[in-house]
Amino acid sequence: MCTVSWAHQPGGYHLLFNRDEKLTRGRAFAPAVIETGGVRYIAPADADFGGTWLAANEFGISVCLLNGDARKVLSGVPPRRSRGLLLRDLAWASCGDECVLWLRQLDLGAFAPFILLVLEPDKSAIVAEWTGQDLTVDPAGDAYMPLTSSSFDAAGVRRFRLDEFARRVGLAGRTDSTLLYQFHSSHGSFPDAYSPCMHREDAETVSFSWIVVTREETRFLYSPCPPCRSSLSEQQILARAA
Repeated sequence: MCTVSWAHQPGGYHLLFNRDEKLTRGRAFAPAVIETGGVRYIAPADADFGGTWLAANEFGISVCLLNGDARKVLSGVPPRRSRGLLLRDLAWASCGDECVLWLRQLDLGAFAPFILLVLEPDKSAIVAEWTGQDLTVDPAGDAYMPLTSSSFDAAGVRRFRLDEFARRVGLAGRTDSTLLYQFHSSHGSFPDAYSPCMHREDAETVSFSWIVVTREETRFLYSPCPPCRSSLSEQQILARAA
């Protein structure tokens, strides 16, 4: 249950992410700098399973994860690994193509369905989908923006959020980081399960992340609350690697 949007800029991009979760889930750990294979990346951590849903590294590569459609799984075999652990295997890629190469080499049969977004400077987004049986990769992923997922009413939620996004773009006549932030903070007519900033009795948008990549740095801004209720209170910065 999430909403992701992005906007390119010369030498980088803005990436915004609403994480929607059940209120019974543990409070996530704030983003921290982690080093793997000599590559530094920034990622928050899920308190229940130790994985993450979003990571950005010193090469300016970001990877983020949304839940896929569990109805596409034909077998009754439960997943053996949390999907959040997948990003730990990909977060230190030096480019989008390398990230996809590693993704193809992993045993994805251990994971439930997911959608993976890969962003890198000055290139179109890459969107990959694992259905539980098949992996598809689209290197022209900008056409999917914004991405959404929901276990409540996947089709209805996506339709509502796309309509809300289109309405805001139509009024503003542009798509930039300011509009994206307004979209992620919005409720439409009122806050509910369909609004981008989501609120239900048993679940809500539990955190908001904003990654800004420039030619000089990768900056990860984070709020452990819905964007409608708080400011960005956590920040981590990495200098861009050559």
